[in-house]
Amino acid sequence: MREFIIFTDGDVDVPKQYEKDIYLLPQYYYFDENTIYGHEQVLSREEFFRQLSGQRAYTSGVNPFLVHERFENAVQAGSDILCITVSSGLSGSYNTIRMEAEQLKETYPECHIEIIDSLSATLGSGFLCMDALKMKQQGSSLSETAAEIRRRVSLIDIYFVVDDFKYLVQGGRVSPAVGKIGDMLNIKLILTMRGGRIEPYKKCRGLNAALRDIQNIVSRGETAQLGTIYVGNPEMFHKLQSYVTGQCEAELNLIVSSHVGPNTTGIAIEWAKEKP
Repeated sequence: MREFIIFTDGDVDVPKQYEKDIYLLPQYYYFDENTIYGHEQVLSREEFFRQLSGQRAYTSGVNPFLVHERFENAVQAGSDILCITVSSGLSGSYNTIRMEAEQLKETYPECHIEIIDSLSATLGSGFLCMDALKMKQQGSSLSETAAEIRRRVSLIDIYFVVDDFKYLVQGGRVSPAVGKIGDMLNIKLILTMRGGRIEPYKKCRGLNAALRDIQNIVSRGETAQLGTIYVGNPEMFHKLQSYVTGQCEAELNLIVSSHVGPNTTGIAIEWAKEKP
């Protein structure tokens, strides 16, 4: 049985202890198109949010040439590949990676490459990467691992509480009028993912009400994995953790952070059986 390597992309987050075993295909962000960040250049979280406070960030998917290079290096070293990507409903990265994989299979017909659309993002997709790594370490084959991960895609949920509308307005996700009314009325928006796309889940009056809703969501069923997601506001993150006790935590990547801003926090759930 050939060794296989687990890849993911820059819209996916895992707890720090898993980062060395799951290989990242970077995605990119920029404020000025003359300076692109994400691979050879990166910004600290503090500097990223400082710049984001005054101007919109733009994002792009994986670089097909870099994907091809990294996959080819793995194949030439004798490894097969499992790549778990951000939802194809959020990014073109899944299709880019899949096309590069198909080209490589033509050149190296002996290689086995599996590309899985997680239909999620950040730590939700990260849970699938963590599951795949555990199965690999327990001796599962690539085919066995890929089949089980595809089954678990339907067990993943993510929820985000957005504390202000500024960045949703800045990114064009809500209108300035809606954002102004939301902030005036102290409305906190909970976002989730359905069918691989981000959708509003609920509007709440105040942060405590929103966090109680998150707590209620967690209590609806048995969780196999539960994690909390830090963005850029430590006080808000710690408040979430007073409502929800996760087994792990992760930092939201800067690609997704650019759309929701620092005053956001969230959870990822892998349900034990099915979504309640």
